[in-house]
Amino acid sequence: MDPQPDTTGESGADTSLSAAFAPRPFGKYYLLDRIAVGGMAEVFLAKTFGHAGYEKMLVVKRIRERFADDPAFVEMFVDEAKLSAQLVHPNVVQLHDFGKHGKHWFLAMEAVHGQDLKALMRRLAERGERMPVEIAAVIAHQVARGLHYAHTRKDASGQPLNIVHRDVSPSNVLISYEGQVKLVDFGIAKAETTRDESAEAHLLKGKFQYMSPEQTERVELDHRSDVFAAGICLWEMLTGHRLFKREADYEIIAAIRAGNVVAPSEYNPDVPPGLDRICLEALAVDRKARISDAGVLQHLLEDFLLPATPDRLRPTIEGYIDELFAPEIEEERARVDESTRIAVDIHYGSDDLELEEEAAEPAHGAVPPPQPTPAPIAGSGTLQPPRPPEPERRSALLPFLLTLGIIIVAGGWYLTQQSKAPPLASLSVTVQPEDIAGVRMTLDGQPFTSPSNAIVPDVSHQLVINAEGYESRTKTIELTPGQAFATEVVLQPVEEPTPTAETDPTPEPPREEVKPKEVKPREVKPRPDPTPAPDTAGPPVLAFRSNPDGAKVFVDGRPVGKTPLNWENGSELTEYNVEFRMSGYTSVQAVVAAPANGDRRRLTRTLEPKEVVAEEKEPGRLSVQVSSGWAKIYVNGAYVDTTPLFEHSIAPGSYTIRVVNERTGLDVSESVSVRAGEVARKTFRVDE
Repeated sequence: MDPQPDTTGESGADTSLSAAFAPRPFGKYYLLDRIAVGGMAEVFLAKTFGHAGYEKMLVVKRIRERFADDPAFVEMFVDEAKLSAQLVHPNVVQLHDFGKHGKHWFLAMEAVHGQDLKALMRRLAERGERMPVEIAAVIAHQVARGLHYAHTRKDASGQPLNIVHRDVSPSNVLISYEGQVKLVDFGIAKAETTRDESAEAHLLKGKFQYMSPEQTERVELDHRSDVFAAGICLWEMLTGHRLFKREADYEIIAAIRAGNVVAPSEYNPDVPPGLDRICLEALAVDRKARISDAGVLQHLLEDFLLPATPDRLRPTIEGYIDELFAPEIEEERARVDESTRIAVDIHYGSDDLELEEEAAEPAHGAVPPPQPTPAPIAGSGTLQPPRPPEPERRSALLPFLLTLGIIIVAGGWYLTQQSKAPPLASLSVTVQPEDIAGVRMTLDGQPFTSPSNAIVPDVSHQLVINAEGYESRTKTIELTPGQAFATEVVLQPVEEPTPTAETDPTPEPPREEVKPKEVKPREVKPRPDPTPAPDTAGPPVLAFRSNPDGAKVFVDGRPVGKTPLNWENGSELTEYNVEFRMSGYTSVQAVVAAPANGDRRRLTRTLEPKEVVAEEKEPGRLSVQVSSGWAKIYVNGAYVDTTPLFEHSIAPGSYTIRVVNERTGLDVSESVSVRAGEVARKTFRVDE
């Protein structure tokens, strides 16, 4: 069977992975399926054959032909090969081969039959489930174990390689169906023995949402940068949310530098305090306060898992992954069986395949070499390569390695459909009377200290306040993202019980004998009907009015509507905290008690416009990004920096912004106006 021509194309346009792919030879490998393709490289599931029926499954990554003459890209590819060849560890994907076939440079790597962490978290989001805490801890432990090995690796002379991965993210964490966890993609990793980075110091490499604060500053990185990225992965596994996902790159960078990370238990109450502490310490903005290295993170997670161990929990992970991806496993088995059958037909059905370097054309005038005599057919007395029998069911499995496709997109960012972590809300609680000592507050059963700016929004919280000698108070609060809410709670003293006559120690004086009086028969009156009359008064009504109309009304932190509003969902004689909010106006808060059933009480507030003061001499700020890749930024013809540019201080006025990337041919200019005291943001849409 003749292999079909490669439909990948060299035009630079991405080819859909859903298109049918016919197995074909590539040097000594057979490409079974294309599992990822990008603008500069493509990734294939491959197999190689040897003597006596030997077969081995691999993954082949090759540079696309039109980039084979790009010295910078080839150098980066060679650096990746040199670095990966020195890493042999159970938690790191191993490199088996490197070379060039025709015009294609290629890597042949270990095939991992499974899914990446990104796909795992997406599947959980689709099912509305959270990852079990112990499984998240084991995956993070294995990632830390692989990082610690790479960080401490030495060369043949005993000199440390000082490797920093720089792109630790869910896309680059592979989880096999047997429960193994492996790190992949050291394509942009830095090792002192492989690359001088001084010429590339201006480039910001990696996925923005998984960068450390120092990585966004483009300073020299050490192993703690990878610890921060591993902490992001752990936080997202525990919560099911994206920690630093924002609409624009400059917003991501601002969030990373600001920190303000809440404990995972704020989203997932199953996370114990010990794991909260490990995660938050790995995410410290100041790297001096961060977990010092991946080995320490590994040991902290080991201690947390005790008495269980990662090895004992591996069968649990295996069963968990199998259950989540059962349909994909069966589909992959069928696909690899068919692809292998075709590859076997090609390999054993040809008399003589040129499996090494493609033959070069003879020079002009040269005599072509003699062609080899075709091998005799079976029965002629000469042994032929044995053709393996067609099995009823092959045991070879197709590694589902969409994860490795991310290897080819160095400098890109990872796009998902999951929801981002919402902005938190703030809560301030004042207890009256002010002189009460020993006040204790809890929020959802955990100790609470007022004020707090780490309240999870859109979730109902229970606030309980206790003090010795006072009645306990409980309030239910639900806040919106970004809301700042203040409430006042009045505690009532506990009434002392009145002593009864039985407790009086004074003995009673002797009673005089009294003759019984004549008792007259008592008139029996009919008992009243125990069934109460129906309440026809109706609920209490709170009439909310504002000047101007249209203000949003929040009752105990929950939105209930806009003014004018008649609210009938309260309980009689119950106090409520009310807030009026309106865009462009200062919010107003008040405490009001609902009237008795059937009564009506009016609450009116005037909202004052916010004052906008901007000094003309105050500079403005400029943020620039491109939707894909990176570019140099020129402002009015002067070079400023590379994307993303984050709140660059600049005088107010109109400017021409130009973004340039010589390698991709990008060269676009647009105008932007910068106002005093404001941020002007410009995004250039790039269609690759």
